[in-house]
Amino acid sequence: MEHNIEVEMNEKKYEVLTDREIIMNPFIYDPDTIEWNIKNSFLSLRKLVRNQKLTPYICAKYVVFGGRNEMYADCSEDAWISTDDILRYQPHITMEQMQQAHRIANKEDEQEDKQELMEKEDKK
Repeated sequence: MEHNIEVEMNEKKYEVLTDREIIMNPFIYDPDTIEWNIKNSFLSLRKLVRNQKLTPYICAKYVVFGGRNEMYADCSEDAWISTDDILRYQPHITMEQMQQAHRIANKEDEQEDKQELMEKEDKK
């Protein structure tokens, strides 16, 4: 059964992916589509790491340990993906690239945490 659902966001169309499509179509999806799907659908991060070419930023921000507060983890195994796993399944990524991506993602996560805290305080 074909899935091929597209969602338009800010004048860009994103294909909504399933785990099956990730596996059946290895290494074909672009980073923007992958990132959008991680944030907006329920993909297995384990399957994603093993079947698609990812950027260091996507790995650091969304995949390692399920992302910020494990919010992108589909299951407990997704929350246990480590940088070593990334280096094993994404051989084009170096440890140096992952370290740099982690620094960027950590700064963004801190900002997002502060923003959420401010929004909670505003609601009080």
